Amino acid sequence: MIGSAVRKLGDGITGGRFSIDDDRLTRWTLSGLGLVLLIAFWEAVTTVLSLNPKYFPGPMGVVNELIRIWPAIVAALPNTLSAALVGYLLALALSIVIAIPLVASDRILNALMPFIIGTNTVPRIAMTPLVIYWVSFYSVSMLYLANYVMAVWVAFFPMLIAAIDGFRSIDEDTENMLEVYGATTWQEFKYVRFKNGLPFIFDGMKIGFVLAMIGAVVGEFVSGTFGIGSQAASAIGRTSIARAFAIVLVLGLISTGVVLIVYLIESKMIFWRESSIMGAE
Repeated sequence: MIGSAVRKLGDGITGGRFSIDDDRLTRWTLSGLGLVLLIAFWEAVTTVLSLNPKYFPGPMGVVNELIRIWPAIVAALPNTLSAALVGYLLALALSIVIAIPLVASDRILNALMPFIIGTNTVPRIAMTPLVIYWVSFYSVSMLYLANYVMAVWVAFFPMLIAAIDGFRSIDEDTENMLEVYGATTWQEFKYVRFKNGLPFIFDGMKIGFVLAMIGAVVGEFVSGTFGIGSQAASAIGRTSIARAFAIVLVLGLISTGVVLIVYLIESKMIFWRESSIMGAE
């Protein structure tokens, strides 16, 4: 009887694993199918309606243009990627460091949060020329620094809010227990708040890199420094829509790849919670 029960239990566990794998496969299959249908629809519309490929390029035209300008993109990509990645990591570190005292002290939170929110409500894209002017005030060679500043500024606020929400996401019973045991602020973060905050921080990280990439590209777009953003500005100025689409495609693929890496790291670090993209919840 015991052996039979163990076999049934093992079959149930194995069946559960298979169901998770099947669900994951279904998600990826449907996503791939949706992408294929979208590309096919795009190509069909441009072909059937005989749209001018100069202004309304089809997928094949974009791919051909991407192949043609690939050496130029490879040459410009390191500048954009370095600004986006460095800005992303700086924004992540700042968001966590600033979130800790804000969560630890309600007085600091109430005093600084209006200023932080007010800073975020400023149209950052519109402020890009001022950022470029201030950064390069003493030396034009500092112009590239503006791209890093824009990446940090654009990516910072969503990750800060995510970190604050995560660190504060503990139930009342846990808070009471920490008070009863006389836990210090460091002990609260070490044993409870950091662990509770990780899922929120990773959610902010997924959005943060996309925003950091946007900030870096917009900085290049306005400053004219060598990078993907300046190439996009040049393509639009020359009405080369296929080239602009090709550049957007490259940026989208890079951002998607980084977000998938974040999902993968999340699935390894937060082993008690199944990532929605890596498997079933």
